[in-house]
Amino acid sequence: MSKKVTVLLSTYNGAKFVQQQLNTLYNQTYPNLKILVRDDGSSDSTINILNFEQQKRRLELLDGHENLGSAQSFFELLRHAALTDTDYVAFCDQDDVWLPDKIDQAVIALGKFENTHPVMYCTRIEIVDENLNHIRYGDVPKKIGFGNALVECITTGCTIVLNRKAINLLCEELPKRVQMHDWWCYVVVSCFGEVVFDEIITLRYRQHSANVIGVAKNSVDNFCRRYTRFFGKDRQHPWCSEHAASILSIYSSRIPLEKMRTINQLLAAKQSIRHRLLLVFSCNIWRQKCIDNFTLRILMLINRI
Repeated sequence: MSKKVTVLLSTYNGAKFVQQQLNTLYNQTYPNLKILVRDDGSSDSTINILNFEQQKRRLELLDGHENLGSAQSFFELLRHAALTDTDYVAFCDQDDVWLPDKIDQAVIALGKFENTHPVMYCTRIEIVDENLNHIRYGDVPKKIGFGNALVECITTGCTIVLNRKAINLLCEELPKRVQMHDWWCYVVVSCFGEVVFDEIITLRYRQHSANVIGVAKNSVDNFCRRYTRFFGKDRQHPWCSEHAASILSIYSSRIPLEKMRTINQLLAAKQSIRHRLLLVFSCNIWRQKCIDNFTLRILMLINRI
């Protein structure tokens, strides 16, 4: 018997692309697949499309359409999936195009691990425009680990597949405030388990005007996004320290000693210039790119992480 996989799809005003995405889910080569959907308060015809697909018994649509925001909507789906006997869950965005063997590839990779510890599988993406024309390929991380997870997410959530241990661990208590669900999964699983990044392409990640976050199209766009996020008028909330505080609050004494030290080092830097200077010269926390590492050190000094 093949392992059970549940695809978690959160929708919001996605009528333009959601049917195309659903079709790529129906065309997956993996046989034992269930699609669980939650609508996050759409005002367009998304809910009509989903109801029609549910009537054909192609998916299960959760009741209630309160607008929770993307992260909490995915967490609500994860809670429901955790109550079933599914072996894996896969996060899914409403506007991408999955390659037919996406789930097959994930199950093969995850099957190499005994289900003794949490594992998060993720992959590279092909970034495309609204009409699926190629823009570029996603980055491949150089070094994965907890010290990176506290300050950066290496993957897009739509590529993530979690094993049962990771599902159970995350659902012990899901935080009320995180920037995105994928970043939180990276933080928790890298703390207690293993993160596997596969360089194969498993989906086409569509860029359009309604993306919740999206990715940079080129180096100039990347620089502008980072400058606005870190130094602009409406600069980003200090999610790094908030995520560190959240994992400490939820998992407390279970956190491995080395990773506890990293958390304490980051949180102490919020309180004193001495600890900020120590953090600046520490190798325990890093981002993937040199320019991002340099920017991170500046943000540490001015206490904006």
